[in-house]
Amino acid sequence: MSSFSTASENARLLRVYSTLMEFLASSIADRSPLGGPRRRMQRWIYQVDDVPQLSAAVRTRVMLERLGPTYVKLGQIVSSQANVLPDDWKIELDRLQNEVPPVPYEDIREAIIEELGAPPEELYATFDEKPLAAASLGQVHVATLHDGRKVAVKIQRPHMQNQVRADLGIVRVFGRYAERRSGWAREVGVGSMLGEFSSTLIEELDYYAEAYNMQRLALALEGIHGVRVPELHRSLSTDKVLTQEFVSGVKISDVEAIRAAGHDPGAIGEAALRAAIKMLLIDGFFHADPHPGNLIVDLESGDVTFLDCGMVGELTVSQRVHLVMALWAYTRHDIPAMGAQLRSLSVPFRPVDEDRFSKAFERKMARYAASGAEISEVLSAGMGVLRDNGLRLDPQLTLAIKALTQASAFYKPLAPAGKPYATAVMEATQELGLEAVNEEAIVGLARKEGMKLAAKALQEAPDYLKGLLSWRDQLKKGKLTVYVDTSALDSQVRALRSIVQTIAIALLVGGGMIGAAIAAAAFSNLPNQETVARWTILAFFAALALAFVLVLMFLGAFIRERRRESRDRWPGP
Repeated sequence: MSSFSTASENARLLRVYSTLMEFLASSIADRSPLGGPRRRMQRWIYQVDDVPQLSAAVRTRVMLERLGPTYVKLGQIVSSQANVLPDDWKIELDRLQNEVPPVPYEDIREAIIEELGAPPEELYATFDEKPLAAASLGQVHVATLHDGRKVAVKIQRPHMQNQVRADLGIVRVFGRYAERRSGWAREVGVGSMLGEFSSTLIEELDYYAEAYNMQRLALALEGIHGVRVPELHRSLSTDKVLTQEFVSGVKISDVEAIRAAGHDPGAIGEAALRAAIKMLLIDGFFHADPHPGNLIVDLESGDVTFLDCGMVGELTVSQRVHLVMALWAYTRHDIPAMGAQLRSLSVPFRPVDEDRFSKAFERKMARYAASGAEISEVLSAGMGVLRDNGLRLDPQLTLAIKALTQASAFYKPLAPAGKPYATAVMEATQELGLEAVNEEAIVGLARKEGMKLAAKALQEAPDYLKGLLSWRDQLKKGKLTVYVDTSALDSQVRALRSIVQTIAIALLVGGGMIGAAIAAAAFSNLPNQETVARWTILAFFAALALAFVLVLMFLGAFIRERRRESRDRWPGP
């Protein structure tokens, strides 16, 4: 890490610490006997009628805004898990989606000059100095191109990258500290979660990446009627400025305005859901932040536009199949099958007792079978069982679960009566899956895989060519040398030799014993038995002595061989 980065992080850490202490002291003072006199003093100083006592939720939201965009983004991620938040906290953290103090126009103008080489009054026919919206990382201004088209210009907040990188350094340090100090933090993988958050946030700071995402998602949504992403104007876009088509309308959650404009909310909800499912479960490249603030309905045409394509996710074919099967099992109330699919999608962070996990999943999730519970609640409970049993999902799958949850949030207010979200998801998946399996898609997949194989072949071709040329040169000289590496067979040969030697010694010893017994039996009936018996006994003991010597020689050779193998395997310093 550079000294600049370290100094920047230390300075930022002091500001974060100061802000936290300020809010903590203010909260304690308001709840102490000094709270009343303190508010009266504030009324007198600021000449206001009343200074309300702020709730913990409001204080937290204000504190996150004071801490800056990194912490605002963390608050937005927490707010997306609305099913586990009290109502007052949900309301306040939802305000983080749009209510962020704007950057002064003078700073925005300087940023545009630095990025595009000219002031906005030259680049655009008109440029509204008042921002349309202010987000945690940037803000949007309305402008008009010289050909009359209305556009939205998103400008990254000045000096944002240095501040965010310093904040992310602090966040990563906190994650490592938490994992060292807390078993719970290690189990849930706080460090890896914050690392993934850091990577995603850094990606959002690069508007070139968002421009690519917009074009790829636009291509994916071409077949979905009534759903689109804004048109990009590349000549007026850089990594910190993004100029795109202006989209007017209302949030998809404004059901009354949609109905008042004469549109069918159910049809709009179905179209938006089909788009989300196609991106997520069919194509595998998906918009990872489809909250209602990012889905705008044009009240004239009824079209839904997906805004803010900076956060995307990507799933493999295998991950998509397992996720679809998990949802299908849920709609069939097959809890064991759902558990098996989620288990296939997870990785262990400690030893896992498979039987214990299966029983815990069935016991915990049985309450949701045929209960009509929200899919977000079911998935949250399922992930809790995974975590309790030493399992976690891949970060991309976590993004996918978040996107499914947010899709549920925008679909539910618009859904036709009697059509649960999970059922709508499975119907959309089946229809879109059948549409995706056509001749063009199969040819495209074959071409893609063929290109991969060709690239691999080209990568390995120089080595093969070098070998062939070597053979050609040797053949020209009238010889061909073939090298056979038998080093891997040495240990097997030595083992076989030991076995053969052992068998040979056993045969010698056994042969001596059997031979002596036969001799003793045969010579016992011959004349001059005493003389013959003495020679037989001498021969018997000579054979035993020879066998004993051979056994000692074999044991010595065996021990020396084992010592040599040990030295070869574990060489000394």
